[in-house]
Amino acid sequence: MIINTGTSNATGTKWSNDEMMMLYHLKKAKKTHNEIAMLMSEEIGKRDYTENSIKKKWNDTDWVAFLNQIGEAEAMVEEMQDRENEKQKIIETTLATQERFIRREQGRTDLIIDAVKSAMYRLPKPKPSSLTYSPRNRDKYTAEHVGIILSDLHIGASYTKEDTGGLSEFSLEIFKERMERMKHSVLEICERHRHVYDLPELHIFCLGDIVAGMPDAGAWSQNYIDQDIYDQMIEGVAALRDAICVWSRAFDKVNFYGIYGNHGRIGKRGANKDSTNWDRICYAWCKDTMREYDNVTWNIPTAWWIQTKIQDHNFYLTHGDGIRGSMGIPFYGVERAERNILGLMDEKPDYMLLGHFHSPAEIQTNSGCIIMNGSFMGGDMYSLKTLRRKDRAEQKMFGIHNKKGVTWTYNIQLEQEHTYEKDK
Repeated sequence: MIINTGTSNATGTKWSNDEMMMLYHLKKAKKTHNEIAMLMSEEIGKRDYTENSIKKKWNDTDWVAFLNQIGEAEAMVEEMQDRENEKQKIIETTLATQERFIRREQGRTDLIIDAVKSAMYRLPKPKPSSLTYSPRNRDKYTAEHVGIILSDLHIGASYTKEDTGGLSEFSLEIFKERMERMKHSVLEICERHRHVYDLPELHIFCLGDIVAGMPDAGAWSQNYIDQDIYDQMIEGVAALRDAICVWSRAFDKVNFYGIYGNHGRIGKRGANKDSTNWDRICYAWCKDTMREYDNVTWNIPTAWWIQTKIQDHNFYLTHGDGIRGSMGIPFYGVERAERNILGLMDEKPDYMLLGHFHSPAEIQTNSGCIIMNGSFMGGDMYSLKTLRRKDRAEQKMFGIHNKKGVTWTYNIQLEQEHTYEKDK
């Protein structure tokens, strides 16, 4: 700290407290001005000390005021030092308290651990159980039905990795590859479960959007559809018919339920009856060309929904485009739709099956369960760009028990080669 002495040397710099105090003490020691100048030059050497400058500084300084200032400064420094010392004492006390607390808690923990160990050692040894396990014969297990949801095939849609920046792609050839995986996966999964119980009956829930649709019939862009609607329908009939033929050989009975979706409209919304739909034409054509398959039954309603009882459980089927939502999967809208349907039906549905949203999910509700299917496309131009969402290309498959309802479930992945068979 430098106190203003009110004077300066020839260069204009003020004397520091150290210089002033050295001058004061040397003067009190009866040193001459010349001796003081020599000593200060040797010890400090900060400036050109001369006999005249020492004499002038001594005579011009109010030494009483200066010494009072020095005393206040020293008191201030001493007070700050006392505060710092007190702060350090508080820190040390706090650390010591925390260390004692940690040691005390560690001691308590050690006591609890020792007590638990001691109690465990004193426990009596378990007695041999009278229960025995013997594998049951396969015939003694209750048979289950199999449910498959097919929806949102979007045959005719086409986009490349260049279109999506490498995120996804889809074409007719990719659809056919994924349909082959679907057919084989269903058979492999059934083979696994048939080691435990019989699977006599298959239910195919076809929930619409078989075709990608006609340009200008909806909000989808014709830029990403590379087939006209007639070719889409022909490919849809061929794909569905081939899958049903394959699966019909693996089950005693096959039940087909055909619900139409919004992409199959033949014109803008409201321009025609909802049931005038290319999906329904695909279903009807499949039915007509498979008349010789007497173990296949067909249920193709004119309405947008159907409810059917399977293994003493009610299944409500609809595509799902009537459920409103924004920017993603409308989980609240789906649950609200189920609650509204309960008020319309004489028999409440135990399960509500939906397509349309391209995102497989299972939602438990107060009245049952909502099962939502995926799609054959995975991420498409709309979901990637608008929703920033890419779901995998998947379809739902599950077992149906006469008492327990839906038991096991699978999300069959269609984008990659896989097998459900045991590794060899």
